[in-house]
Amino acid sequence: MLEFLYIKSPQCPNLPLHDHIEVLDRVDSSLECVVSNVPLQGAKRVGREINFLLENSAQSPLELAQSLSLLYEVHGLQFDFDSTKHTPTPEGTFSEFFSYNKEICQYHQRRVECCGKCSEVCPTQAITKLDPQIALDQGLECEDNRHLLIKHQACIDCGQCISVCPSGSLSYASFSLECMQEVAKLYRGYIPLLLDHKADLPLTPLKKEVLPLCVNLNILEQVALLTLLQESGSQIVLYAPQDLGVGTLESIALLNGIYAQLYQEEAILLASDLASLQACLQRAKCLESTHFTPPTIPARTKRDLFAQRLQHAIGQGDYGRVPSASFIRYGHIEINSNCTLCLSCVGACNTNALSIDGNTYTLLFNPSLCTTCGYCEATCPEKDCLHLERDGIALNPSYFTPKIMAQDSLFGCKMCGKPIGTTKSVQKIAQMMIPRFQGDARRIATLYACPDCKVKIMLEDMLDINSIFK
Repeated sequence: MLEFLYIKSPQCPNLPLHDHIEVLDRVDSSLECVVSNVPLQGAKRVGREINFLLENSAQSPLELAQSLSLLYEVHGLQFDFDSTKHTPTPEGTFSEFFSYNKEICQYHQRRVECCGKCSEVCPTQAITKLDPQIALDQGLECEDNRHLLIKHQACIDCGQCISVCPSGSLSYASFSLECMQEVAKLYRGYIPLLLDHKADLPLTPLKKEVLPLCVNLNILEQVALLTLLQESGSQIVLYAPQDLGVGTLESIALLNGIYAQLYQEEAILLASDLASLQACLQRAKCLESTHFTPPTIPARTKRDLFAQRLQHAIGQGDYGRVPSASFIRYGHIEINSNCTLCLSCVGACNTNALSIDGNTYTLLFNPSLCTTCGYCEATCPEKDCLHLERDGIALNPSYFTPKIMAQDSLFGCKMCGKPIGTTKSVQKIAQMMIPRFQGDARRIATLYACPDCKVKIMLEDMLDINSIFK
């Protein structure tokens, strides 16, 4: 099998191409290849951008040779990263366009509903929610709190669920974030022109700096877009003659707000028709100072990667705040002094925004990792203790630094000294139970002891109870 195959275009019959691209004068349907510039039965991928660039670009033949080589590499990377599953059925083969990681899903197995955005935007009910009440209403069974029902056969590959998923539990199989990391590096020094992977390509002049990329536009969210922005070191032109999904639109608005504050420039120039596309292409420019490639790439959630890239862009400056939206949400939490460090909120958080420093018995919160799902607020057992505020992103260095939300010390058993909990938690339990024990000193003393010593307190008559209260 050939890797890269180029069938000569009438517009450029003598174009010099790099040696790793096989050139043919005419279509040979018997050939198999990874990437071709025209539809072939034996081609794994068709690079629609290749002929589009040839027909519209102002680049010289040598510049075109370099650009086309990059576009072949772009599709080669997509082929390497593609994890789409194709399943044969009696009705025909269906494809699983996305994968699902329930471990970081913010709907799965939660006692209260905190997410479910994917089901809200899905036009075909390929993703639906199931909880005990829904099951009761529909005559179904639900053995746990909540989970998503996924029917890949009903998926039409619109991609909208990908861009609204806050944690990254949904991943687009043919163009994952990992794939975008590598593809975006090839656009260094170019102005990316994003085109829908299935729509007709426009006929429009392209200045030399413009390099196209065909992709499902609805999978583009804040992380993918910021990755392409920083790796290219340029503005992005996005051509969407059809309506975009809410996740992509809110991500564009978020990044444009950030770039306006940081650079007094737009990040993404959005065009919906040919005239506006041509205007955007003329305005678009490289922003070399914005280029950034992270030394390491976090892989836990989307917010990890976005935070690392945004933190670099902000540096040590303070650029105010950008607001949160309905689907792409950011904010912070406040915790009052009645926190007992029970750590229920830490267990509830699956993005690591809330964590505990066991050495100093300190509760920490990193707002840049928080998706504001609200599960910590719903889980906190203390009344009026934890409050969530969806107020957007603070564009300053402290937004990315874990903040101390509550701190305490260990309480040692009054008899043997063994740690039995935090001081606040022991005191809270004692405050609740002492009235119920009605002055029984022996039972009250057990509140300040470990399980082993509780038995001694209750059974040993010679024990000096008063010493425990000192």
